[in-house]
Amino acid sequence: MGLLTDILSRTLFRSTFRKIDRLMEDVRAGKPIPKTAPDPKSGVLSVKDSTLIYASPDYGDWQIPISEIVAFGEYTTDNGPWIDDWIMVFVTRDFNWVEASNYCAGCDEVRDYLAKHWGLESLYGDLTFSTDFGSRAIWPSEIAGHPLFDFVERPQSIFAKVKSFGMGLIDKDITSEIRQRLQPTDAK
Repeated sequence: MGLLTDILSRTLFRSTFRKIDRLMEDVRAGKPIPKTAPDPKSGVLSVKDSTLIYASPDYGDWQIPISEIVAFGEYTTDNGPWIDDWIMVFVTRDFNWVEASNYCAGCDEVRDYLAKHWGLESLYGDLTFSTDFGSRAIWPSEIAGHPLFDFVERPQSIFAKVKSFGMGLIDKDITSEIRQRLQPTDAK
């Protein structure tokens, strides 16, 4: 039975694996990820009158003036593929942040707009295919490539962990290194 299953799976999934391999090669070569229709639950991100606007039935709504943003980055979780697991982060002057799904409608257009606004070639990060918790600052250049968040498992009782099928809750906060680097020079 194992040999038959192996042959069937190789035959059935051969074209899928080829497509994935081609996609990975394109990403490594710097080509953008092909467009797919965004899930409406992932929301819509747009720019209007120098304000970022995000609306999502699952992830909430927010608006923020672009002038308030002091850092831009991304993070990933291990929640995919059923829940959006690749998130854009916009850090404000007071070290709060807002988030938007990287799968939302308008995300590429907003990235391109902000890259041009901040004088960068690109705001695409390296966490595209990550399937674990990870974060990365992308802008400004002095923090680019550094971890944006510290992830810490929230203490839970054994009963709470059993109730959540063994999935712990993870808290995140901006790393002390990023906070220190983003402090205004008069506050250092």
